[in-house]
Amino acid sequence: MSSSNDIRATRRDLALGALGAALGLPTLLGSATAAAQPAAGDDLPLHAVRNAAPVKPTSDFHIVGSTVEPLPLAEWEADGPMGKGVQIVWGQAAVDTAPASASRYKQKTYSFPSGTIRVLEFPASGSGMIHAITSETAIFMLHGSGSVEIAGATVNLDAGDVVSYPSGVLRGSGPATVIAWTVTGTLNNEASRARAMRRADAVVMDSAEWDQGGKRVTARNPAELAAAPADAIRLSVSRYEFPGNSVRVARNFRGGPTSPKSGDLDALIYITAGRMKFTQHGREVEVVPGDAIREIAGAAHFWYRLEDSSFVATSSLPVVPLARARK
Repeated sequence: MSSSNDIRATRRDLALGALGAALGLPTLLGSATAAAQPAAGDDLPLHAVRNAAPVKPTSDFHIVGSTVEPLPLAEWEADGPMGKGVQIVWGQAAVDTAPASASRYKQKTYSFPSGTIRVLEFPASGSGMIHAITSETAIFMLHGSGSVEIAGATVNLDAGDVVSYPSGVLRGSGPATVIAWTVTGTLNNEASRARAMRRADAVVMDSAEWDQGGKRVTARNPAELAAAPADAIRLSVSRYEFPGNSVRVARNFRGGPTSPKSGDLDALIYITAGRMKFTQHGREVEVVPGDAIREIAGAAHFWYRLEDSSFVATSSLPVVPLARARK
């Protein structure tokens, strides 16, 4: 790695470079350095607007995880003429030349028209976790622990915690798996604020549904759930609600099919456990851990859980506003 390739970048510049690298696109940024830029208090985050659509998104609503090539990256803190920043390189050749103390990890990127899911895997042998926050609108700690800046303050994170509009640098000393979304917007962007939500503070919503007398019955309160038949289709959702959006962690119990549903927003979903079948636009696909799904706004869809399973999701504005699409 030549020092002539080192580029001092703004947070937005680094976001564009890192995103281009994550998607495997040609870029002039062989490496980049960025100083951490925390959010200013409770002000609207700089990127809490409807962003441009992701680069080269798939038109398919299903991305098979085994077809997504992991991208090797390395990040480390370095002093420069503008102060301390985080140096980032990508591609195996560049990663091999990074300092021994660099955080080495792999990233998978799932690009849909209404947003991007990135899965960052920091191994036990990778010198911990260092990741400069760029364009992420939310992160979920699937495994491991660490810290990140939220509205200018450093906050510790454990497995199951969620951050809306993180900033600064994500740090940790051990192995970790982080799911990061960059969405194109929500119905109320102006409400977006930088927040953290603990796993223990998520609102758990349990439900069950079954067919009875030719009709679909749904149970949500404790008494109804207790009276539900043994073969009812059960679901438990931990909902992390924050201004402008939410993250949902769904625990799906074996059974199906679920009732067809549709929403006003796209849902960007990453499968974390179990096998399921998903049907949308009359097409059925089987999903496994590591796959990603886009529930398209206005499109009826349903699930059939082949085994107990789980996924994590957030929402984004559809590419075509739903009101216009329904005309």
